[in-house]
Amino acid sequence: MSFELALSAVRPTQLYLSREKLVGVLEWFDVGAPAYDPLTVISIEDTWYLIDGHTRAFVAFLAGEQTLRLVHDETIYDDPAFPVYRQCIEWCRAARIETIGDLSGCLVDHQTYERKWIERCRAVTTEETQ
Repeated sequence: MSFELALSAVRPTQLYLSREKLVGVLEWFDVGAPAYDPLTVISIEDTWYLIDGHTRAFVAFLAGEQTLRLVHDETIYDDPAFPVYRQCIEWCRAARIETIGDLSGCLVDHQTYERKWIERCRAVTTEETQ
């Protein structure tokens, strides 16, 4: 079941956004009437963290949206890779990325995104699941 929260109440779990993904979302996102599937979040220590849809959330932020449509993934807590999300949260805290708007200085080309973010996460996933 989906629900809405203030955009400012949802914390990101990634350090970078792909410029190419952003361009793709901007092509279909209707600023006047945003319509997007709910974004996936988890709750840790009474805080909501976005685990999917960072680019869509960022475009909603750029469009001046005050809320996000969300869905709580309650199955992720039992996933063996769940500690990876905790690591991502720590990386964001260390980098002072606490809101979706904080990602505004984190746009990189897709190759850099793959190298700096995806590969970093894969390395942690490999460590956590071994």
